[in-house]
Amino acid sequence: MVAPAARRPGCLRRLFRGFLILLALGLGVLAWDVWQLRGLRPPDERTFEGFVRAGRQGTLHLDREGGRLYWIAPPARTVVRFSDPPTYVFDRSGRLIEWTPGPEKGMLQSTPVRARGTPATVEEARAWLGPR
Repeated sequence: MVAPAARRPGCLRRLFRGFLILLALGLGVLAWDVWQLRGLRPPDERTFEGFVRAGRQGTLHLDREGGRLYWIAPPARTVVRFSDPPTYVFDRSGRLIEWTPGPEKGMLQSTPVRARGTPATVEEARAWLGPR
């Protein structure tokens, strides 16, 4: 009678541990992206001044003809890259009317968001918004 070949007792255990490590890494990357994208949401005060008070970073573009102010934020530090930066759109009253975390449709009105106009400073944007 021939004895069966001896199996290494730790082989399956090592494979299982490797799988768990890969799963944990994948979930960690997903959690990082979600955390970074949550940081793109507008502040509770959804006005231009609310963004300024919240210390948001970015560049401003004034579209005088269209009556819009665009706040273009730096791209999120995510594993999944977006082709366009996060963009926030304000009307003449300084109220947030639309925003998008990337090239998709907006999050409020589901309309595409593309920044237009000329670069502006915070002071120029405040002057354009006018007194309240």
